[in-house]
Amino acid sequence: MEKGTFAKYTSKIFRVSNIDGDSIRLVSEDKVDLNNGFKEKIYPSNYKDSANLPRLYIKEMNKVELDEIYEVDYKAKYRGNIYNLNFNKEGSQFRLGTTNAELARQNGFERTDKYYYEKIVDQDEIEVLELIKKL
Repeated sequence: MEKGTFAKYTSKIFRVSNIDGDSIRLVSEDKVDLNNGFKEKIYPSNYKDSANLPRLYIKEMNKVELDEIYEVDYKAKYRGNIYNLNFNKEGSQFRLGTTNAELARQNGFERTDKYYYEKIVDQDEIEVLELIKKL
């Protein structure tokens, strides 16, 4: 499960790294996409350990050439309420977050920022909600 902006192009799903007006940048990790007009990303020489960075292939194009573009986000339903969901998980644990101080207090969340509260829960305690928004 990945959060972010994605585009469908030539019946394949790509991550979107930049949208600027009508222009869009697609990112692939598949070398085969070099045959579809993608170019290998060249890292600047001052990047430390660039040999170990992922090999990425980039294509700049116009939005109208895409089959579809959309954002994917995830929320979690926990004890009847909806929370932000972070997938930086260890094993089967997830991090829930909210700005609602009263709701956080009632459900044992810890304050992690001035106005933000988090709690780590097991996967079987939540219902994961996938939110897809077409752009």
